[in-house]
Amino acid sequence: MDIERSLRAIQSLSDLPHLVATLGHQPLWEPVPEQAWNTRGTRAFKVSAVGQTGDLPWLALESSCPERDASMLARRLFGRGRVAMVVALDCETRRLAVAVGFARCPSVQLDLTNPGCERLATIVGLAGGSPGGPLAFAARAAETLSAEPIGRRFFREFQATLDRMAASLRGAVPQDHRQPLVLLHLTRVLFLYFVQAKGWLAGRERFLAEEVDRCLIRRRRIHRDLLRPLFFGTLNQPMSQRGRSACKFGSIPFLNGGLFEPHALERRYPSDLSNELWRDAFDHLFERFHFTVSEKGTRGSVAPDMLGRVFEGVMEPEARRVSGTFYTPALLVERLLDAALLPLLSRSLRCSESDAHSRLNDRDPSVAGLLETVTLLDPAVGSGAFLLGALERLSALGPAELDSTARKRRVLQQNLFGVDRNPASVRLTELRLWLAVIADDPAERAENVHPLPNLDCLIRQGDSLFDPLGLALAGDHPRPSRELAAELAGLRYEVVNASGPHKRALGRRLDAAERRALGHALQAAEQKQIDAIAQCLQQART
Repeated sequence: MDIERSLRAIQSLSDLPHLVATLGHQPLWEPVPEQAWNTRGTRAFKVSAVGQTGDLPWLALESSCPERDASMLARRLFGRGRVAMVVALDCETRRLAVAVGFARCPSVQLDLTNPGCERLATIVGLAGGSPGGPLAFAARAAETLSAEPIGRRFFREFQATLDRMAASLRGAVPQDHRQPLVLLHLTRVLFLYFVQAKGWLAGRERFLAEEVDRCLIRRRRIHRDLLRPLFFGTLNQPMSQRGRSACKFGSIPFLNGGLFEPHALERRYPSDLSNELWRDAFDHLFERFHFTVSEKGTRGSVAPDMLGRVFEGVMEPEARRVSGTFYTPALLVERLLDAALLPLLSRSLRCSESDAHSRLNDRDPSVAGLLETVTLLDPAVGSGAFLLGALERLSALGPAELDSTARKRRVLQQNLFGVDRNPASVRLTELRLWLAVIADDPAERAENVHPLPNLDCLIRQGDSLFDPLGLALAGDHPRPSRELAAELAGLRYEVVNASGPHKRALGRRLDAAERRALGHALQAAEQKQIDAIAQCLQQART
């Protein structure tokens, strides 16, 4: 899209006239006298005119707080009886804000490196003039900028549904397990709406809504008679092994991936949600929005890149503050990846970091060969932004003979690991990585869809800072033997691609190997403490 390319190309104010022209308005470039808008005692801005729509000017300024200053200047102009489009740019953080000068002064701010589908759609809404003239365009721009983003509306409904279901959950389920259990159910259905957007659910555009209606008409229970057979008897079973009731759903892909396996919480608390709760969830949440698997999405659609912001809101701000939970902004992901990869490439290739950066961007075969075996660990995955960025970066360097989906599967099988204390974060990260895999899958028929990789042995719930013996701080953490490390790596690779009873057997073997590795670490730590005590006693004797 030309508008997206224009946004990404912006480095300074002098690039803004090109954006104005791309939006279909007349570009300009001339400074604006301060007396035209400034008043005594107010903050001064250096303003330039970068375009116009009829008599409506487009004004631009540099600012470290783009949205605040764009709105401030637009309000100040409106107070003096002038309406203008105001654009503010922070060149350092590459943030751009657009405001229009009316009483409420609506505005939008976006990241130029990764605009996101919602914000990009808002900017696209500013393209073209208006048959009613400049003021009519300004009114349309105000309506476009003030429209509530679809991601915010989706989160509000998702949060309300989650809270309502958690409060109404039947059975003696402890309070701290209610939200994770309900979140497990909702994320499965959410994922299926993205799968449905691919046309993989019996080729029906409204498969889920139609099956819910059919279940209610027959006075069946949605959770027991629809969702459980769909999850555990269909999506989690190869087509050749499905029972008669599963085959009635039609052509449904075998997705595997761990998402459609009975969870430990479900086995511990076998409680179904009522028809009323599920009916409201489908009517007020899932059926109210349109879903697309494209990360860029389309205007008015829920896309995978919104899920990070949606699920970040599931954790209350106070709980996030107390636990020290902060999510990595998308702006920093690419910089963090470069900070991690470039020194490694520079040392391995014996070149400067700038040369390594050029080779990385040029997809040099020598770089691709090195990164094929690199492993990246995110010790606090949060919303999965870092691992998702790493997946895109590493898969782009994969073998040219493989398509995008195959390259992403390959990276997930051997390169990426993650840990987080919050089970919702683990679930979100898995969900976003799976969506990244299916987004580019060229399969048109369900039977041609390859099973998703199992991520439960790669993305784990736990505390990366838990170190009761203080060995990590001393820089001397015991490591398993080379043979045991190779066994662990081989078992993980097999588990990622396994399914059914074979996966469960491999999982038990992996669990045993991990226990042996822990035992080895504890024995080494114990011996280290014994040696330290002996050294202290020896010093005392002398």
